[in-house]
Amino acid sequence: MMATVKAPVEGYSGESVCGVVFTNGVATTDDPAALRYFESAGYEVEDKPKRRTSTKSAS
Repeated sequence: MMATVKAPVEGYSGESVCGVVFTNGVATTDDPAALRYFESAGYEVEDKPKRRTSTKSAS
């Protein structure tokens, strides 16, 4: 699961825990340990919606 993380400091750019890189206050990661840390430290973490695939029934 890829998630978007927003830093509590608006506009922050740089490397954070687990090598997650923020640009203008936003980063993406799928590292479960990093996501747990960010959530516990008060960062805003948003799951990206999964892409839907359609299935066609065979006739």
